[in-house]
Amino acid sequence: AVSQGRPQLQIYDIAGGETRRIPLRELGEIYNPTWSPDGKQIAFSAIEGGITDLFVVNVENGQVRRLTNDAFADLQPAWSPDGSRIAFVTDRFTSNTSDLYFGQYRLALLNPGTGEIEPVSGFETGKHINPQWARDGRTLYFVSDRDGVSNIYRVSLADRRVTQITNTQTGVSGITHLSPAFSVAANDERLVYSSFAGG
Repeated sequence: AVSQGRPQLQIYDIAGGETRRIPLRELGEIYNPTWSPDGKQIAFSAIEGGITDLFVVNVENGQVRRLTNDAFADLQPAWSPDGSRIAFVTDRFTSNTSDLYFGQYRLALLNPGTGEIEPVSGFETGKHINPQWARDGRTLYFVSDRDGVSNIYRVSLADRRVTQITNTQTGVSGITHLSPAFSVAANDERLVYSSFAGG
């Protein structure tokens, strides 16, 4: 949320109906908060100095730690079920900042403890956005428009095999080109997505 022109995270207690606010005054706009599995931390992307990076906040004391710090766009973090990795969207593998060339968005995995980043297998063309973990922690779902239409795909992190999940001719899409458009159930083999039909 935004309060008096500055961003904040708001945590709503479903049982008690209370809202707790964590001010993040040193940052610009914040996006896509994701809980750590133990409920002690929240990772999110935020604009700071005109650049989007990943951050994590300690829910108990409100202390913020920066996870990435570079000129690349880092978006849409998703914490793995075991808490060991954060999947996110980035252009770091396809952009060249010295030439001001900005490439397609790809998926990456971040170790929140060490800061180590590794690429996730995908396609040579098209965007790769909205990473969501399967409950086994060994598979990622994502949206790609590799053939011109956005659909959901699944990639096995072990063997790098990519499988198409949906075949929606009007596209699996949110409001904008980069909007998240689906979510995977935490404890079930189901997902929900948004798409266009009949205009």
